[in-house]
Amino acid sequence: MSQNPAHRAHDHTRRGPLPHIPTLGSTCFHIRTELGLSRKVAKQRHGISTSYLADIEADRTTPKPETLEKIIAGYELDPPRTRNLRELLTPAEHLPTTDSLRRCVHDDVGLMTYLGALERRDLFAAYVDPLWNILASTDGFRSWLAGIGENGNVRAWVFSPHAREILTDWRYEASRTVAVVRAVLGTYRDSEQARALMRHLRPIRDFQRFWNSSTQVAYGRHVNDLLHRRDPDSRDLASYRISIADLTQNQHVQLVTAIGQPYSGPEPTDI
Repeated sequence: MSQNPAHRAHDHTRRGPLPHIPTLGSTCFHIRTELGLSRKVAKQRHGISTSYLADIEADRTTPKPETLEKIIAGYELDPPRTRNLRELLTPAEHLPTTDSLRRCVHDDVGLMTYLGALERRDLFAAYVDPLWNILASTDGFRSWLAGIGENGNVRAWVFSPHAREILTDWRYEASRTVAVVRAVLGTYRDSEQARALMRHLRPIRDFQRFWNSSTQVAYGRHVNDLLHRRDPDSRDLASYRISIADLTQNQHVQLVTAIGQPYSGPEPTDI
């Protein structure tokens, strides 16, 4: 095993273009190329002319909703990719700044009292924004994600050397994180948070590799999709059920909790 985790986390040759915040056109282009279709063959699937499809893919024109539905049907897209394309056709959602959301959380006595109650129960919990910037968290949550810091970003943390040492199924978590990031960047593509997250992730070779290898998109996390972890100090193994709840009083704040249970993940190996 390499003695330099940071080097190991970035020691991959970049393949393909540097990642960027998705647009409707670029997403249509990458889906078509992932399917291995020329524009001529794609036309046989959805009936859209090669010249018009080229304009869509270059973001020179915005298709009508019915045209986009032809593309979705022609490519036989799964529900997450379908949702993603439909969201990219609509205006980006407004996202308040991280600082303003952080102030709202810290100024809300009810939210902070509840977080304190979770802390006393030794639960790992945090309030995050849609891009998973930490707004407030228990001390245990920050130690659970070793090295993340008080105001870190959970998605970016997955591509840190700490995560590679801790997550026993790191490749799965990294791939899944990229799919979630692709979806949320599309939704909030005009926000400074989206630009900041992409600026952080873009230079990371592993992020580039996963981003360019698939157009997969993911929303949320199924309750039975456990996260598997190795304690960096004790080396003990445990699996965690991740719960994500939107707060009705603020749609841009989510409560994330991790509840431990006996380990059921893969046989841990050094990466």
